[in-house]
Amino acid sequence: MEQQLKIFIEVVERKSFSRAAKSLYMSQPAVSQYIASLEKELGVRLLERSNKFVQVNRAGKIVYQYAKDIIRNYDQMKLLVSDIKNNPSGQLKIGASYTIGEYLLPKILARLQVEFPKIIPSVFIGNTEDIGKKLIHHEIDIGLIEGQFVHPQILSEKFSTDKMYIITGGRQSLKGEVTISNEKLEQQTWIIREQGSGTREVLEDFFKKNHIHPKRVIILGSTQTIKEGVESGLGISLLSELTLNKELQLHTIKKLEVEGTPIQRDFSIIKNHHEFHPKALQTFESLVKSSLVE
Repeated sequence: MEQQLKIFIEVVERKSFSRAAKSLYMSQPAVSQYIASLEKELGVRLLERSNKFVQVNRAGKIVYQYAKDIIRNYDQMKLLVSDIKNNPSGQLKIGASYTIGEYLLPKILARLQVEFPKIIPSVFIGNTEDIGKKLIHHEIDIGLIEGQFVHPQILSEKFSTDKMYIITGGRQSLKGEVTISNEKLEQQTWIIREQGSGTREVLEDFFKKNHIHPKRVIILGSTQTIKEGVESGLGISLLSELTLNKELQLHTIKKLEVEGTPIQRDFSIIKNHHEFHPKALQTFESLVKSSLVE
């Protein structure tokens, strides 16, 4: 049954018996035989065939969804059983939000490589919302996020605290002022992250608490681009102190004295609730917690 389901999934996703056969290093007749055997066992046709395409029908869609879960659970079962007698090893799919993924995760991965070389990480970097959604859909095994992602399927645990500052370019006139008023902040051009970003969430909360309605807002999709915009005098922004070390040393970016800053936020580990977690995941999680000090 396992082999039948794996072949069926491949045919559905590639929409072709020949492409599935090539991917699986099998002959096309062998693939067709496995599909026919599965359809006979279930007593229903799953695929509509023509000379040009293979299309999944209603019954096939149901089988495809369950087959994905069955194979995932079967693979996880084998991994967990193997874990009992072996050292941590295998593939580990990690998701990280931008600040963590670009400024913290590389050091953790370097340590992982030295201490646990049999664990093979693959990394997806996106905003907090992206990471949470990928975890829910089992596209990643564990997530490291800034801010919060709330879902009944997700277990969240704080592992560090971040400090965030309002920043301006090194040559901008605002940097000379002692404390910047909310009225002055409101008149500035703000460079902010996209919707779904943990950094954006913190900034919007700051605006709301201080009744600030920015005169002009520019949305940019990465921390590096925002820093370059601030350096060039395009506007001001709110970013993690972790992202600013080089720019602060070179004096191309300055922290602004603003009441209520720095703003603290949590960095959290998120994973699927009520699931068995392999040694590789547990090992990585322990490494994250031990690598960072608040």
